Amino acid sequence: MKIMHVLPALTKGGGEKVAAELTNHASRTGHEVILIAGWPVDPAILRNTLIPCVRVFYVTKKSQAKILVYLYLIIWFWRHRVLLSKQDIVHCHLSYGAIFGFLLNAWRLATRNRGPAIVYTNHSAGAPISNLRRWLQTLFARRFDALALIAHDKHWSSFAEKNPKIVTKLIPNGISLRKQAMIGVSERDAYRQEVGIPNDCKFIVGAIGRLTSDREPWKYLPVFSEISREFGEKVHFLLAGGGPELVRMRSLLIKKGLEGQVHFPGEVNDPSLPLAIMDLYISINVGSITGLAGMEAAMFGLPVIAMQWNPEYCVTSEDWIWSSTNQFEVAKRSCELLSSPLSRDELARQQKSYVQSHHTVETMASSYYEIYKTVIAQSQTTN
Repeated sequence: MKIMHVLPALTKGGGEKVAAELTNHASRTGHEVILIAGWPVDPAILRNTLIPCVRVFYVTKKSQAKILVYLYLIIWFWRHRVLLSKQDIVHCHLSYGAIFGFLLNAWRLATRNRGPAIVYTNHSAGAPISNLRRWLQTLFARRFDALALIAHDKHWSSFAEKNPKIVTKLIPNGISLRKQAMIGVSERDAYRQEVGIPNDCKFIVGAIGRLTSDREPWKYLPVFSEISREFGEKVHFLLAGGGPELVRMRSLLIKKGLEGQVHFPGEVNDPSLPLAIMDLYISINVGSITGLAGMEAAMFGLPVIAMQWNPEYCVTSEDWIWSSTNQFEVAKRSCELLSSPLSRDELARQQKSYVQSHHTVETMASSYYEIYKTVIAQSQTTN
């Protein structure tokens, strides 16, 4: 198949990483793959993870104001319409990809051409978003041939029932099961010193993710405060990742009395070092689904628990990651695990096994290939 992935930029984020993983897998499997990014960023973030034979196109040479970003998208689309017409699948990611897919559908209608098929992955399925954003997503989704959801979502379940011609499928994210980097004692000690963790610190609790308002990183602070109340200076906290909320987070630390105990090492391209010094990872779940960083932590061998974003979700015995909307319950569970090395080790073993069985790139890619084949067949039948 000829497959084109579309995303805003090869930068930090679960949707971006999924697109890169799918691009690499498809190329290794023998498909002809192109990746379209809105604008270039530091190649060390994600671009350098793509295998060399993948062709990458940028719509603009640098990031622009939103209006200009979409204006350039229209211009680029027109100039490369022949390239687009040769694709079997155009797989769109995030809001930028949704706009791209919307334009592609308009072009198909204008030219009375059924192909290429448009597949859209909704990376915010299950997460709390504004009504306006949900309305826009729904408007665009009606123009696509297939919709992939990363989590269960009542709204999109209803959408699937009302739009049976649009192939809709739940496809959980997956990660590469590459060999974990071996981090020696000296490297761990050096990294602890670099981020400011004292030698007498016994436990490190942390997470990796962007410090942006939509991720609400300040919700970690009540959890950290309660854990600190139990263990005092013996526990420190690590929030790896950059973002515009960093200044606010530092201010909130002072109010919580956590100054000096919470550390911000900034952007990390390789999570191995921060994960290597952690004893417990606190992720964010949407229902039973966790983020890619949480999966990577489990794959690294860390025990993982989570704060729950879906206020209506009830934890079940089948959840591979325990979660709660109550920050004090999350803190209580954290303290229980920190107090029991055996419990931490057993949980880590079970969760690593689960990721290896259910959340691999191979499993994810296989599900997407099924969607691709279905919509291509539908296109040929229609024509």
